[in-house]
Amino acid sequence: MMDRLDDILQASDLLGVLSRDVTVRMLNVSGSGCLVESGSPIEAGTTGVLRLRFDGQEFSDPVRITRCQQIEGAGATYRMGAEFLWTAAPGERSLRRVASRLQQLAERGGLQVDMAVRRVM
Repeated sequence: MMDRLDDILQASDLLGVLSRDVTVRMLNVSGSGCLVESGSPIEAGTTGVLRLRFDGQEFSDPVRITRCQQIEGAGATYRMGAEFLWTAAPGERSLRRVASRLQQLAERGGLQVDMAVRRVM
């Protein structure tokens, strides 16, 4: 058993994935991406899945953080641009399919959204 673990750890193509859940507030959304706000920074280049419950259904899409900026004078508040990734055609539960309805809600005070981010190490 220990020999097998040593073989795995010494492999040249070893890949590790760390993930965490971050609650974000959606401020703006379009068919190509969205602007979210959080109390935790997420580094540009980080990929993840943005999920939200809307109208009794869950919608999600893979995203990549394109920028992260701390808001001056707002304490630990960060705004992040996230682009939707085209890893597959948008499914029935894609955020892109309900972007216009979500944008109306976001303009009225924001949406609470869960984002599972994944950083490849």
